Amino acid sequence: MYRGRRFSLVKLLVEYEGRVFEREILDHPGAAAVLPVLDDGRVVLLEQWRPGCNCWLLEAPAGTVEPGESPEETAKRELEEETGYRAKHLEHVLSFYPTPGTSREVIHLFIARGLERTRQRLEEDEIIKVRVMSLEEAMRAVRGARIADGKTLLLLLLYKELYRGA
Repeated sequence: MYRGRRFSLVKLLVEYEGRVFEREILDHPGAAAVLPVLDDGRVVLLEQWRPGCNCWLLEAPAGTVEPGESPEETAKRELEEETGYRAKHLEHVLSFYPTPGTSREVIHLFIARGLERTRQRLEEDEIIKVRVMSLEEAMRAVRGARIADGKTLLLLLLYKELYRGA
């Protein structure tokens, strides 16, 4: 139905127990998101302009998995491009379907540690400001709806639960 630069919209015929119906599905190659954690426990997030909501959101670095690239490679690439940090340790914590009713996209979540400074290399269409904050500040931003992005919410909650205690 439509083929864009990063995804396609396809029409599927689904058959289940003798019933046949149509569904429009976003065919997406998947994405990786990473929560960068500094040695002192602070997290690195991005304040990013998002045209979908016409607003600024605080988010974890993330990007689309490119052809021939693993989700881990995507996480490493996006971390460095968007934040200017490289990770010595990258741990996969979860993969999930953000919108399984309408999309095939799977988002792979990572925690990055042992960060070393490199340089930020933004793409031409990215409007991003790096923000470093404590986990407590990030959780206040969740409660205040400054962090309203699903992958970032999940990463912060997983990090808090797995590494910092609930």
